[in-house]
Amino acid sequence: MKLHVVYDKNGDIVAAARLDTTAPVHARPNADEKAGHRAVEVSVPAEYHQYDLAGIFQKLRVDVKSKSPALKPKD
Repeated sequence: MKLHVVYDKNGDIVAAARLDTTAPVHARPNADEKAGHRAVEVSVPAEYHQYDLAGIFQKLRVDVKSKSPALKPKD
């Protein structure tokens, strides 16, 4: 599963949209850079594919310390 996510300086996801969907409309949230938000496209680890977007918000965050942003479990 691939997502377009907007996250804050701590890596917490503030908005997300699925990229691998067959829906006719592809809406993506915009990052509010003035508020310190960033956007990135990431793959969801396989062990989290069964979760909906709300579950992913609760379980994962963006690893802001890595060279390439990726999702990782919340501590």
